[in-house]
Amino acid sequence: MEQQCILITGAGGYIGTSLVPALLLSGHRVIAVDTFWFGRELLAKHPNLTCIQQDSRQMPENLLRGVDSVIDLAALSNDPCGETFSDATWEINHLSRARTARLAKQAGVRRYLLASSCSVYGFNTGTLDETSPTKPLTTYASANLAAERDTISLNDNNFSVTALRLATLFGFSTRMRLDLVVNSMCYSAWRHGEITVNGGGTQVRPLLYVADAAQAFMRLLNPDIPETAGQIINIGRADQNLQINSVAETIAQFYRTAKNRPVSIRHDGPQDVRSYRVSFEKMNRLLRWEPATSFDESLPDIARFLIHSRREELLKCHTLDWYRANNLISTCSEAREPTPLHESNENFGSP
Repeated sequence: MEQQCILITGAGGYIGTSLVPALLLSGHRVIAVDTFWFGRELLAKHPNLTCIQQDSRQMPENLLRGVDSVIDLAALSNDPCGETFSDATWEINHLSRARTARLAKQAGVRRYLLASSCSVYGFNTGTLDETSPTKPLTTYASANLAAERDTISLNDNNFSVTALRLATLFGFSTRMRLDLVVNSMCYSAWRHGEITVNGGGTQVRPLLYVADAAQAFMRLLNPDIPETAGQIINIGRADQNLQINSVAETIAQFYRTAKNRPVSIRHDGPQDVRSYRVSFEKMNRLLRWEPATSFDESLPDIARFLIHSRREELLKCHTLDWYRANNLISTCSEAREPTPLHESNENFGSP
């Protein structure tokens, strides 16, 4: 793959902290744009890495000059955050990403990749592909769908846009999250000896290892697969479309046997109406690739993290609680100007 200058928004997040090191290892130059609410130290210093502390809603166009590709990960993640901070979710997850795409096109960037979500399918029966009806049930899903629409519309012969509808993520990351279904169940099993399944647990979700999500973005940087321009692509693995009850039982059994910890499963709480089984045939065909890791293979790494983390470190892993505790969510008018944290060059992009 050709060496590129790649700007990543949300680079200090769950996917970004897996993606940035992989890109640097491949020889790319990376401009990491993030508020770094969860810590600047999550990205190790590197001669080809430039970190900019910046709210994506006010990112200036000059950051995009000389950039070859943009990977837009910036978002308020998960449904509880979306409902709690609905205005900010629309600003960041929709309007800001549409703005970033427009600025990138104006600056001559060749490629733009959007991190969207399979949650846009909401509740659907059958196996869903990219032509299936979307039924977003939350602010988070609705904002992702609007961002897809407004960014894909910018695609042309000089500006390639692809939206990645990611399956529900799981697994260890340097910026760890414990508010995702697999990771959350692991935390509950370890800390409380009990996993709570909301509703009946018969709902189906597609699952995707976070490091595999990073690999999907890297595959799409390859100029040898131009068929992806202007496309929406589901990212995941067919055999990881799983019922929540099955996921809970596998995790409980892992802690019972591998960690000698008794774990029970309790069904409680409101019915979770989101359920969708997703086809990844288009991804297999266009990217000639499939995610490598099933969710059960990630359980030892998650357990190792939980065992060795201090309680105060775990606080950051519950995203909504961390936002609230630190009063982090602001309106666009209150967002701050960019702050260079360290730079490898005087310029932000390639000459």
